This record gives sequence, structure tokens and C-alpha cells, in this order.
Amino acid sequence: MPSIPLVAELGAKSDEFQDLLNKSKIPATVAKKSRIIMTPEELFSEQDSRIFVRCRPIIPHDNEAMGNKSIVQKVPDHRDLILMCPKVSLSGDCSIEPSVVSLDGTFCGAEDTTERVYFESCSPLVNFSVDGATTCVLCYGQTGSGKTFTTSGIFRFVTEDLAPYFNTHDIFLTVVEIQASKNVDLLTGNEVQVFEDVSGELKLQGSEPFECSSAEFLHAAFEEAASLRTTKATDRNETSSRSHMITRISIVSKESRWAKPGDFFIVDLAGSENTADSATHDKTRQVETKFINTSLMTLKDCIRSRALAGTSSQHLHIPYRRSPLTLLLRDCFEIAVRRPTKTVMIACVSPLLRDSRHTINTLRYASLLAVTPPAKVIAADPDDPNNFSREQALDFLYDISKKMLTDPEAVLPEGDGRTLVHIPEGEFIRRVMDTHGTIGEKKAKMIYTSLWKRVVDARTKGRKVMTNAKKLGKGPRCAK
Repeated sequence: MPSIPLVAELGAKSDEFQDLLNKSKIPATVAKKSRIIMTPEELFSEQDSRIFVRCRPIIPHDNEAMGNKSIVQKVPDHRDLILMCPKVSLSGDCSIEPSVVSLDGTFCGAEDTTERVYFESCSPLVNFSVDGATTCVLCYGQTGSGKTFTTSGIFRFVTEDLAPYFNTHDIFLTVVEIQASKNVDLLTGNEVQVFEDVSGELKLQGSEPFECSSAEFLHAAFEEAASLRTTKATDRNETSSRSHMITRISIVSKESRWAKPGDFFIVDLAGSENTADSATHDKTRQVETKFINTSLMTLKDCIRSRALAGTSSQHLHIPYRRSPLTLLLRDCFEIAVRRPTKTVMIACVSPLLRDSRHTINTLRYASLLAVTPPAKVIAADPDDPNNFSREQALDFLYDISKKMLTDPEAVLPEGDGRTLVHIPEGEFIRRVMDTHGTIGEKKAKMIYTSLWKRVVDARTKGRKVMTNAKKLGKGPRCAK
């Protein structure tokens, strides 16, 4: 990435830089370095993670003397970004130096609509999610760069593409706001705790997935939740988001109800701010800014570690448990995952010269995600009760009880192995004793202990497989 002048230099020479930018053109030698665009299908056939940049148009609110040129440009039908970077020589001379930033796609100005952004960057993710994968669209960038505008538009198009599936799938919506002091379910108002349970599943305690009966209902619920998000005015944006908003659409097949659902995450990250941006904030706002920047730094650390892990034979720790934000998005960072995952990061940047430092920092960290290798999908362990079908779960209950549970369906009236594992101990023992009069509390506890011994053994085995896959870059039980 190119270096750029200090904020003071940009301010002192802003008129001169702007005049140079307005007169600048992309040199043919630079244009030749930019690569031809690829279809989204082609992009995702090679990698799990892709990075795009969207540069918003110049608007009246910018309150700056501007020409018709942005510092972010592109060659038509090419995917790489051309950064018109301001430079100051040792003698104090100003110049604009074009450089190519390698990306998977660049969207500039008003002509690149949100519809185009969606269809060229992340439209295939809907089908991946319907098939049971975890997919994620992250919008990252400075305050006022258009993240919320972009995520809202993308959600609208995702909703439209999901419309045909409402007859064959149950679709649930969860919208969680991650604030400095707490996490809130915006659909219910409940406080939410984010953690991993004993089987490694991600849990949102306090959150209630909202079942949606139609595409229209899904979109209306999202709009209602988004309207309740915490916002405050900043120097750059009158309605700046002071929290991260994570939207999860869960898609469950009606025909295979016990199959693991597909998840589609849309993440509108809080805007990053530097010290100068927050200098006039009160104490509360400074706490918010510190929280935002700390959680974004954790996100950057996860992205950086994920990129380095793909090029190193050594085990590298990916610190996604440091923040509820990254814990929720853990599948985007892991080298080895339990189901397929696809991630799109849309780096939202400003066209303004004064924001050059923000823009270059956004591009620097976002580009790390673009070079990461595909994650290794670890095949489901057939010995793990979490992965049992309903028939297997019933047979398993019969076997571990030494044939004492003559009616296992009375203990597990519905569901599969995952449902069985998540029955609380007291409830499990009560069901056994109520439905099998010859089995006392001691024997019922022994059956429950046998169940959980198998769960713990499978979890230990799974950790070893995941660790080996991360260290070696491949796993002996990787699904194709």
C-alpha cells in the first residue's frame, strides 16, 4: 500500500492537491495492471473469502470544495482499484501518484448502484446458505462511508432472492446490536449473551429467532429492528452508528427439519474513527469510540491471523473469542470449520482527499482477507451424538441403556441427536423415570452419563482433528 501525507499536510495543501486530482488521468501503464472482472460464481469457485471496495459518491454534505474526481477510480470492466494517492516530496512539492490495489471488485460513485454491488459481489451466497453453509457479508470502513446504506440495500436484495424458498423452508431472523456495555436483540429488546456451548455450538442466550412467513414480512422486521439501532451525530455523519449490527437469517428445510440450518450474516460495523475525529467527544462518546476501535482491532487481528495462518506451517492463534463481534463471526476466520463458509467483505471508503488516510487504512486491512486460502471443512464425526439422525439417536438411547429404554421415543419425542444432547440433565432424568417405571433415578443418571461420555469423547477427538488441520493446512477427514 502507498504511504500518504499527514493530515496537516493534506489540509494545508488541499486546494493544490484537489487541482492536481481534477486534472489527473489514469496512465496507460497503470491501467494495464488492472485485472478483468470475474463473475461471482468464478470468484467463489476458487476462494471462500472475497474483498470488494465501494466508494460512495461526492455529496453536498461533504462541505468541501470538490471537483468531479474521486481519489478512488477504476478502469471500466476491470476489478482492481486505482488509488489516486496524494504525495508530498521532501522539497514540499505536491503530486498525485496512481497505484493499483488488487481486489475482487471495485464500485465507484452513483453509477455503481447497490443492486450492482449485490449481484456482482454476493448474490451467490443465498444459494450457499440454502444448502446449509454459513455465509457472511461484512461492511467495514470509516464513519460516513456508506456502510449502513450498503447493508440495508443488500438485505433488500437477499430478501427478494429468498422469496421462492418460503414454501420449502422455515426462515428466521435475528438482529443483534453489539454496544459498548451490552448486546441487545433489536427485535425483542432482550439483552443477549454470546458464547459457545459444551458441544462447540454458538449460542445467543436471550435472543429469540423471529420466524418470518414471507419476504415482505422478513424485510419489514429487518427495517423495524434497524430503526432501533443506536446512532449519534458526528462531524462526519449526523446519524453515525455507535454499535455493530449483526443480522442473521437462518434457513431451515421443511423436508429435512433436523438438518443443520444455513445461516446468512449481514454485518454493519460501527464506523472507525481516529483520534482527531473523537477529540471533541464527551466522556461517554469517548468510551463508545474506544469500544468501537477495540472491537474493530480485534476484527483486524482475526483477519490478519487468518491470512498468516494460510501461509505458515505453525499454529497461529486466531483471537475471535476476545469480542462478541468476532465470536459471532468465528467461521469467517477459522482455518478448519465444521461446515462450508463463504465471506464477502465490502470495504466502504470516502472519495475525499481529506479522508485519504482512512481510505488507505481500510484498504490495508480489508485486503488481508482477499489473500486467505479456502478453509478446510471437517467432515461430521459419525460417532458424535450431535450428528445422529433421529433413527440413530433412538437406537443409541436403546443401546446405552442396555436395552432398559424400551420406548426411547418417550424420552426423545421429536428431534435428532442434537436435540437429544441439549436436553437438560434434570429433564432427561425426569422423562426416563416418568416413562419407564422400572428405571430409578440412579440408573437414569447412568444413562445420561453414558450419553455425555460419548459427547465429550467426540468433542476431544474433534479438537484434535481441527488442530491438525490448522497446523498442516489439511486434515485427514476433510470433506470435499
